[in-house]
Amino acid sequence: MKQYTIRKRIWITIWTASLFSAFVFIIMTFYLYDKFYIQTQEELLINRGEKLVTIYKADGFSDAFSDSMTYTNELTETKVFLSSVKEDGLGSGKTFLREQDLARLQDGYAISVTRKHPTEDVDILMSAFPLIRDGELDNALILYMELSKISEPFQPIRLMITFLLVLMIVNLLIFGTQIIDTIIQPLIQMKRASQVYAKGDFTHRIPIYYDDEIGELAETLNRMAESLGLVEEQRKEFLANVSHELRTPLSYIRGYTEMLQDPSIDEKTRKQYYEIIENETNRLQRLVTDLLDLAQLERDSYPMTKEPVVYSQVLEDVLYRFEPIAHAKGVAIETDLDFELIILGDHDRLEQVVGNLLDNALRYTDAGKSIHVKTFAEEGYAITEIRDEGRGIPKEDLDKLTERFYRVNKSRTREDGGTGLGLAIAKHIMERHGGSMHFTSEVGHGTTVSLGLPLLPDDEFDI
Repeated sequence: MKQYTIRKRIWITIWTASLFSAFVFIIMTFYLYDKFYIQTQEELLINRGEKLVTIYKADGFSDAFSDSMTYTNELTETKVFLSSVKEDGLGSGKTFLREQDLARLQDGYAISVTRKHPTEDVDILMSAFPLIRDGELDNALILYMELSKISEPFQPIRLMITFLLVLMIVNLLIFGTQIIDTIIQPLIQMKRASQVYAKGDFTHRIPIYYDDEIGELAETLNRMAESLGLVEEQRKEFLANVSHELRTPLSYIRGYTEMLQDPSIDEKTRKQYYEIIENETNRLQRLVTDLLDLAQLERDSYPMTKEPVVYSQVLEDVLYRFEPIAHAKGVAIETDLDFELIILGDHDRLEQVVGNLLDNALRYTDAGKSIHVKTFAEEGYAITEIRDEGRGIPKEDLDKLTERFYRVNKSRTREDGGTGLGLAIAKHIMERHGGSMHFTSEVGHGTTVSLGLPLLPDDEFDI
């Protein structure tokens, strides 16, 4: 079992961020209070004390000094008084000053400390200054402020910081909930969908709620499921087609073989049966060969040797073989070939492509009509057009012609076609040559097949 799910990790991250932020805010509060505001008030206290000491040094216990003390006591939050050190050791300031304070004052140093008020339960910020007369410590000038009064102006800042801290934590919690809703829930749905796909059900689709990376991932998985479903359908159809195509010749072979065992049949009939068995055996052999070729082409293990080839010579060799067949059927083959087109390809495989296309053209072209074969160069490609005057192909079937076992004639009569793999093989061979194959057709007006193959650059061959 997983120790930490993504949900737990998100909440751990959110709470860690919240606690860290709270800690930072608290530290900042005390830092600002101690290092800035308290320090500022301490500097203010020392500044007032130094001013009084300056007046004392100039005039002693004069009216100006007394007025300044009265002003400080009445008009500021600072309390100030004198401690007569010379008369009673610590004088009236004995409860404010301690032995170590007196020692520093006697050395001529001012002190500034934070401590409890000697008679009231409050904290104070106190500064004490030595008043020197005739080289000796005569009195101590003591100024103090209650820390509660110092912190009062800082309370709004603390409240504001606390409010911001709470607001931030609430926002983090809301943000965490939204993250779970927008990320975790879709991921859970994707996990469930993948489990459904693993069972072979590719009809399930993941709902898409957001147009972001998660939505794109869900859409990608939906497309993958659609593709897998299509592949599964093609696999089932392929198996059904292979079974059908193998079963038919095998049934003929078995049936006629059993009939040959009948001693009552005459020699003529026996010879006809032998011819049927031979034809079905050849058909079965072609089917197996085509299946092996297609399997090798699909996994890029098909043997292919590429070399500079005069492209139109390939067509002429194929046309030479088909000429007697076309003549016997009463179909004319008209050619317009450009023998300057040089490509890099496998002569035998290209013959296989052209032969398959010419065979289809002859099969569906009636006597008295023509097949037109033309080659020409166009934008760095050698183009071949094979145009027949046959039945034509419906538009909805054009994009499916190169699928395995696909036939325009759904009746699957053996007279209407071969194994149903020829165009699929031709397509793969063209793709292995970096070329293309395109069909255009109009029912009743024939079909045109366009083949495109990259021309070999002039600097790569020598004629």
